[in-house]
Amino acid sequence: MRLFILFILITPTLICQNLVLQGVNVIPVSSNTVMIGVDVFIKGGKIEKIKPAGSLPYVKNYEVIDCKGKYVMPGLADMHAHFPDNKSPIQLQEYLKLNLAAGVTTIRSMRGEEYQLALRDSIKSKKKIAPGIYVSYVFPDSDSLLTKDSIENIVVRAKNKKYDFIKYLGGINERNISYLVESCKKNNMTVAGHAYSSSLMKSVELGFTSVEHYQPVLGVYLKDSLNLNKNISVLKEKNTALCPTLSFYYVYAFGFTRDELLKRNGIEFVSKKVTDEWMNDYTQVLFKTQQELRGDFDSKYKDVYKKQFSDFNRVFKKMTDENVLMLLSPDEGFFNVPGFAMAEEMKLYKLAGLSNYQILKSATLNAAIYFKEDKIWGSVEIGKKADLLLLNENPLENIENITKVEGTILNGIFYSQKSLLK
Repeated sequence: MRLFILFILITPTLICQNLVLQGVNVIPVSSNTVMIGVDVFIKGGKIEKIKPAGSLPYVKNYEVIDCKGKYVMPGLADMHAHFPDNKSPIQLQEYLKLNLAAGVTTIRSMRGEEYQLALRDSIKSKKKIAPGIYVSYVFPDSDSLLTKDSIENIVVRAKNKKYDFIKYLGGINERNISYLVESCKKNNMTVAGHAYSSSLMKSVELGFTSVEHYQPVLGVYLKDSLNLNKNISVLKEKNTALCPTLSFYYVYAFGFTRDELLKRNGIEFVSKKVTDEWMNDYTQVLFKTQQELRGDFDSKYKDVYKKQFSDFNRVFKKMTDENVLMLLSPDEGFFNVPGFAMAEEMKLYKLAGLSNYQILKSATLNAAIYFKEDKIWGSVEIGKKADLLLLNENPLENIENITKVEGTILNGIFYSQKSLLK
C-alpha cells in the first residue's frame, strides 16, 4: 500500500498494480443497475475483466482484495474546482490528498494557473499521485485593453501552453465575446464559465460547453417559463452542460446552524485551525449582512434564497429528467471540505428531487461525456480506466452512502482512505 508521502515527492513513474476486486458489487453507472458479487480484474491501469465471482483462477502477480459486501463505482469528478492560493487555510498538497481520500479522481480547475499545467502533466505521467486535472485559462474580465487581435493572441497563447479550455469570467462586451468565441472555434478551444450577460440561453447560443452556478438556470425559468421546453431542447441540441454549485450558495444563504456546519462531511479530517478560520470568516460575513439589512435580514435575504432554491429545484429536476447534461461540484468556500463536500452537493441534488442514479451519473459519467472521453473513463466497464471508488454501502439505496469510503483506485492502484488520511 502506497502512503501519502507519494503526493509530496516527485517519484519515478509508478507501475500499476494488477488487482482483483473479489466478490464486489459493481455500480457501473452506464446503467441504473448493480452487478452483484463479481470479480473485477484490473491490469495496466484499466479494467481487464468482469467475471462471476470465483469463475476464474487468480493468476500470479495479482493482488486480491476481498470486497464481499462492498460496492465499486467510477471515481468522482469535481467539475467546478478552485485550487487553494497562498492565503487559503488548506494548502495544495492537503487539497489533493483530501480529494483523493473522498473518492475524487478527476478535477476541472475553474481558476487555472500556469503551475497547474505542470502538475497536470506530472499526474498524467504518473510522477505524482493525485486526481487528474483539466486546467482552465481564465479570460480577462475587463474590456479596457481588448481588441480582436489581442483576443486572438490570448487564445493562441492558451492553446500553445496547452490549457484545456477558456473560462469566461465576465465583464466583456458583445463585440468582444463574439471575437472570443470566433477565435476559440478557429483554434479548436472551448469556452465554459459564467453565463454571458447573466443569460443561460445567450451563453448556449454562443457555444459555451458549460454554464456555471444555479442563477442562470433559475433566470431562464423565471424570465420565460412558457418556453422552458423549447429552451431545454436547445440545451440538449447544443450539448451544453450545467453545473449549479449549490453547496456554496446554501452555506452563504445562512440556512445552516453552526453545529450543522461543523458536522458537514469531512470536517473531522481538517485541522481545528482551518475550522476556526472558516467559522471566523463565516461569522463576519453573516454579521455584516445582518447589519446591512437590519431588521429585514430574514425577509430580504434568507427568505429570498429559500424562494430561489425552491424555484430552481423545480426546473433543475425537470431539466435532469429531460436529459440535459448535469455536472456536479460544491465549489469552494467555508465548510466545503475538498472532495468531501461532493457528498454535500449530492444531498442538495437529492433535495431537488433527483434520483440517486441521476446524482451518481452527474458526478461521474456525465463529466466524461462532457469531455468527450466517455469511451475512456466515467463508468465501470471493460477497457476503461481503473479510476474507481470502493464503498462499504450502496449509494443507489441511500445517496449518503457515498461517504462510506473504503478506498480509491487511481490508475489501477488502490489507496485505502485510512492510509491517505494518516
